[in-house]
Amino acid sequence: MEREHLTFPIQGSAADLFDAVLAVDPDNAQAQRGIERIVEYYLEMAAAAAQRNQLARARSMLERARLLDADHPAVQPTQIQINLLANANRRRLVLDRTQLSNRSVDLRQALKSLGVQARDSNCRAMIRVRSDAEGRWVYEQMKRAPGETRIRAQIQIGSPPLVELVCFHAG
Repeated sequence: MEREHLTFPIQGSAADLFDAVLAVDPDNAQAQRGIERIVEYYLEMAAAAAQRNQLARARSMLERARLLDADHPAVQPTQIQINLLANANRRRLVLDRTQLSNRSVDLRQALKSLGVQARDSNCRAMIRVRSDAEGRWVYEQMKRAPGETRIRAQIQIGSPPLVELVCFHAG
């Protein structure tokens, strides 16, 4: 497991070794927990990939978890999360670095306009900028949009600067 040889190739993988122990001793708690840890790892990887919009990888990781334990209580919620993200509407606004540095009027207006949609309770925003101060400024511009609903946003430090709005379908 430390070498992350979890399931593939099968020969000598952690899952293969745990299965061998369970074949001899079906009640072996360490082997059962080992399989469970592998399943949980794959489910975490699936959720993380889905958040990054890497849906093929998310489905692949979920399928690996399912192969080991289709009845694990987190399999179905992870599937639902992947489906929600796969069917979400996405809107991306790449932020011009110069306009961002200058706090341009055009950028302020574009962010305010995006804020209108971001106020929908089914929407979440991801703000990626060069600094925390820029992230707070971008969020403040979006908050200037009319409406009372709180804008849910996450700020990430990175490049290129952008705002991505993810809106989930109701029902």
